[in-house]
Amino acid sequence: MPKPLTLYDRVYGCLLGQAIGDAFGAAGQMHCLPQPTVDDLIAPPAEHPVHGGLQVGEYTDDTIFALAILDSLLEGGKPSAASIARSFKSTIDRLGLAVSRLIGPSTKAAIDAWHRGEELGQAGRSGWTNGSVMRVALVGLRYPGDMDATVEAAYESAMPTHNTDIAISSAAAIACAVSRAAVGNPSVDDLIDAACKGAEKGKRYGYPFIAPSVSRRIRFAVELAKADKPVIERQRDIYDLVGTGLPAYEMAAAALAHLVLADGDPVEAIRLSTNTGGDADTTAAIAGAIAGTLRGAGRFPMDWVGTVNAANRVDLADYAQRYTELIQRDLRN
Repeated sequence: MPKPLTLYDRVYGCLLGQAIGDAFGAAGQMHCLPQPTVDDLIAPPAEHPVHGGLQVGEYTDDTIFALAILDSLLEGGKPSAASIARSFKSTIDRLGLAVSRLIGPSTKAAIDAWHRGEELGQAGRSGWTNGSVMRVALVGLRYPGDMDATVEAAYESAMPTHNTDIAISSAAAIACAVSRAAVGNPSVDDLIDAACKGAEKGKRYGYPFIAPSVSRRIRFAVELAKADKPVIERQRDIYDLVGTGLPAYEMAAAALAHLVLADGDPVEAIRLSTNTGGDADTTAAIAGAIAGTLRGAGRFPMDWVGTVNAANRVDLADYAQRYTELIQRDLRN
């Protein structure tokens, strides 16, 4: 009988799934199958329009901003939009990201608004893209199993750059899937249910934006992922009918569909997400983070872990230890 996962196993698994998924998916193509299959951690093609020039194991803005949020949590303890915005600004300045092609359109617009002196909640009023979703998984661990607190935390993380109902609903879906994965021994279907409940709660926040229902899109994507047909055909259906692109509502549903396709296995979720195509680093980072929380850090190849740590000059195990201590401190109180 396998040993029960500790909270640290799940936190570290989430971090590894986020970072490895991001780095692995960066080598994926933006078009759908058929394409050259990515089966290992490799550098993106030099001609890649966004990720060309990244080295093997180097992650992108998905994980850069996820860790910026984590830095804010480790400093202040609680999710705070103002603190997260300061952490974003510090990270952008430190890494010179303001002129980087890695930055998405909603985040870029919010940065420009900050520079014009707009108020925090106003700067993200047009943010509808997947930036809110790509960086939220770690936020879902802050309050394991507490869906209301998790939705509120997802809102705080999204608001500085993506303060719309659709972006917050999408972020809340992913955060609640992670929160549910961190407690007990849930099934993949339990995570989907939690994501849909989170999406419904999250849509009450932010500025209104014309977009489809996140929860219903998730259910539709999961139906496609469970269809009785070859996996490659299900990948094509997800790409064609759900989408794996910039809209937050596409990405939340697509990432969860790949979690289902992989039956919760983090490495398989990352591989499938990458090879479906589209915004593959984001799909793989989200699906990897959720699956990593569900199955734990031990499911990842250690050589991948070492490569990602070295390429980004980061110690993900140290991050996991410090975050686990913060979470446990509140759980004891």
